[in-house]
Amino acid sequence: MAQVIYQQGDIPKAIALWEQSLEITEQIGDVKGKATTLNNMALVIADQGDIPKAIALYEQVVSTLSQISAYSDLVTVLSNLGLTDESNGLVYLAQAMWLTLRIQAPLSQTIRLIGALYNRVPQGDELEALLGTTAMFFCNYRGEGHPQLEELQEHSFKIISGAASAQGIETEEAFGNWYVQQRLNDPDYFFPRLNQRLEEIVGDGWVFERSQVVGE
Repeated sequence: MAQVIYQQGDIPKAIALWEQSLEITEQIGDVKGKATTLNNMALVIADQGDIPKAIALYEQVVSTLSQISAYSDLVTVLSNLGLTDESNGLVYLAQAMWLTLRIQAPLSQTIRLIGALYNRVPQGDELEALLGTTAMFFCNYRGEGHPQLEELQEHSFKIISGAASAQGIETEEAFGNWYVQQRLNDPDYFFPRLNQRLEEIVGDGWVFERSQVVGE
């Protein structure tokens, strides 16, 4: 009801309904439902321009999802938080990407996340190339039968091409040499290196317990 009423333009009534929903989910112990409601409220409040309140709500969602190890949903919320919080966005996006390396997140969500993180990285940073080649890798190995595969591949290629251009690589031959020299053709190198860079970005800013994530 809140979502429909929001779409009709009655923001205060929609938020009031979401607040009622929060009370109910807390009473019955529906942790996942509470997180969904908080996330919906945060999206709307961010859209209305109250960024500090939206960030506070997203942080509640992150805390809630972390408690139940809902990592797929946590990737989505961390991505939303990363795009909303200008000052700490890179830290949240890095955590979302770190999780994505360990779970089977949807391909389209993964490429969007890589693109968002790429846009936050300083131009010419090694991380740009690591992100681009990771995007290409996921398209190649997870993309079979995906209805948007061609679009996702094109987006991934733009990322790796942009990374190459930022390092002065202009010709196809130079690109091939650079790709090999940077070991971007070796998943045994670029995945651990990407993981290392992500952990360096987050530092002590982790919002979930890494040791509980499968694969750690």
